[in-house]
Amino acid sequence: MMTIVATLLSGLLWLGGSGLHPVAALTWLAPIPLVLASVRVRPRAALCASLLAWSIGQLGMVGYYLGTLRLPVPVVAGVVLLGLGLAGGTVLLARALLLRGRTVTAVLAVPSLWVLGEYAASRLFPNGAWWSLAYTQADVRPVIQVTALTGVWGVTYLLLAVPIALAALLANVRPTLTIQLEGLRPALTCLLALLLSAGGWCAWSLSRSPDPAEPLTVGLVALHQPEDGLPIDEPTGRDLLTRYRSRVAGLVARGARIVVLPEKVFAVTDTTLPLLVDALQQTDAQVVVGAVLRRAGTASNVALVLDPGGPVTTYEKQHLVPGLEDWLRAGDDDVLVDGRFGVAICKDLDYPGLVRRYRAESASVLLVPALDFTSDGWLHGRMALVRGVENGLTVVRAAASGQLMVSDPSGRVVAEATAGDAELLVTAAPTTGWGTVYSRTGDWFPFLSLVLLVVSLSGAVRPASASRRRTRSASG
Repeated sequence: MMTIVATLLSGLLWLGGSGLHPVAALTWLAPIPLVLASVRVRPRAALCASLLAWSIGQLGMVGYYLGTLRLPVPVVAGVVLLGLGLAGGTVLLARALLLRGRTVTAVLAVPSLWVLGEYAASRLFPNGAWWSLAYTQADVRPVIQVTALTGVWGVTYLLLAVPIALAALLANVRPTLTIQLEGLRPALTCLLALLLSAGGWCAWSLSRSPDPAEPLTVGLVALHQPEDGLPIDEPTGRDLLTRYRSRVAGLVARGARIVVLPEKVFAVTDTTLPLLVDALQQTDAQVVVGAVLRRAGTASNVALVLDPGGPVTTYEKQHLVPGLEDWLRAGDDDVLVDGRFGVAICKDLDYPGLVRRYRAESASVLLVPALDFTSDGWLHGRMALVRGVENGLTVVRAAASGQLMVSDPSGRVVAEATAGDAELLVTAAPTTGWGTVYSRTGDWFPFLSLVLLVVSLSGAVRPASASRRRTRSASG
């Protein structure tokens, strides 16, 4: 009965603490019931409980993978199996170490298994670093500061290490409410070390603020449209262009110096492109608009940067959505405007390496036309926010079926609105960012996790010392 209750409780906590609209606090609590139950049952029961709990927690995502993203069934199966393997492996490894009295190793080394799983997914699956528990904390600014040091991998590490430490503490509280101090001390020491080290870094990170000397007024607008990529020379396309022209002109009249429109708003060719430029080009502002550009028998998903009275700069989306955008040609060049504005499109921001590259090129602001799928608007927008924190960048992102959002380098949402006949005007968007440890060093934390995983595995297979066996015998 205890195992059944633990399974259901962890499953429901994962269901609420992950997915498209997670409750951040629940993510921290989800592993605790499973780890607590695992030390009191056989390994097979612990494994089955972990697999079932994770399956419950992912009930809301399978439909999204198959129906919304239209991922191939083998890819979805791979994602599901990866999650099952990480959940089961984490609980079994923590169980083995806790039963051997190796609490410190359980707390500090076992989370490395999940970190390596997420890192492997980012390298092996065609979707970048979109599969990570870390995004559940995107609205918790103190926590998300860790990404400026380690990338998302450090947040994932904490999301497993802290619950294992708490489970180890609770495991030493008996039904009579007596406490086994010998077992309590290492778990408490680990928990305090984690909280003090991560808390110190986060407090220091939040103490920084963008230089207020160069604020920028930016506008974002996303209007209803029947489909993406409307031909600009057809009636519906011309009507949409007229409505966008009016909105853009209004934002510029109110002081906007950059206006960002969504991804794939129009479909243009070399012949019809001048119509788009003539309608949206402003004399006092840059306009960034997403379009499908058909040229010489190929089609590209582009962001067109319209300079006041100057040439059109074209950025081609580098990371296309598998399945949905196979008909498009991917680009391979970054575009930096005025030496500090990097241009990217939607899914590009699922790839930390692309954003680190922009930071290395001195970008301090990212201008991002996006699309999204309505239901994932919050999650995908927050992934972009995390990329900004990782690299100390302001992100200006307009999604046609998601959120209009401006976030600063510390992860603060400066302004936000739900797309659909919506616009934003931000009068003081930061334009100065800062370099971070992560932007300079990249994915160093997964390599540390590999070392920690070897330590945890060796501790799990090495027999417990005689003194530890006597301690467990006496306490049991």
